[in-house]
Amino acid sequence: MARDGASVVIADIDDKTGTQSVEKMKNMGLTANYLHLDVTSEEDWKSAVNFTVSTYGKLDIMIMGAGIGEANAIKIGNIDVDEWRRVVDVTNLGMFLGVRSVVNQMKNSGGGSIVLVSSMMAKVVREEGLNAYATSRAGMTHFARSAAVEYGPDNIRVNSILPGWTYTPFTAKKFTREWMNQMVKRIPLRRVAKADDIAEGILFLASDESRYVTGSELLIDGGVTAWIGPTA
Repeated sequence: MARDGASVVIADIDDKTGTQSVEKMKNMGLTANYLHLDVTSEEDWKSAVNFTVSTYGKLDIMIMGAGIGEANAIKIGNIDVDEWRRVVDVTNLGMFLGVRSVVNQMKNSGGGSIVLVSSMMAKVVREEGLNAYATSRAGMTHFARSAAVEYGPDNIRVNSILPGWTYTPFTAKKFTREWMNQMVKRIPLRRVAKADDIAEGILFLASDESRYVTGSELLIDGGVTAWIGPTA
């Protein structure tokens, strides 16, 4: 997105990684800034919006990618209530506060685009014990539809994107070669996604190329949710 001329503000609770990402972008000649943001804090959201508008003059795109899952696969009867709440708060409370915080500035800009990064787990149950994660991601897709209806008259589009298994620096520890060799058997395209596969879908939904798309779900899962899976 920055390569296409956007001025980007990266906001995260992981200050070290966020700062490194911004420095890398600046070294490439791109326009970017970093802010600390706890997505469950309304005050942090207000500060982030105020910084963005005071620095760049407007805010017309918001991509909400925050989210966590259970530390380990835990069945419904055994999961700690505080852990369940933590997962849902980061994903669902975070998206609610984020959308609520940016829409007024988008109205002032004549419209905007909001992209909520969900997961293919919003559509199917692929692994036991990830109930809080899957539930929170499904909630994200319906919230996107609800917000799309509410803010459509303001020319604000709200969509969700549902990635499949994606290899990134954050998933590298889990996505071992052995693990991926097993997973590709469950993916019709026979490979795990790269970060660029997902980023290009986000860019489409954020851009004017999708100007008549709102309230939609964009699955980028290599066909996983279309297939019942291998028979053996």
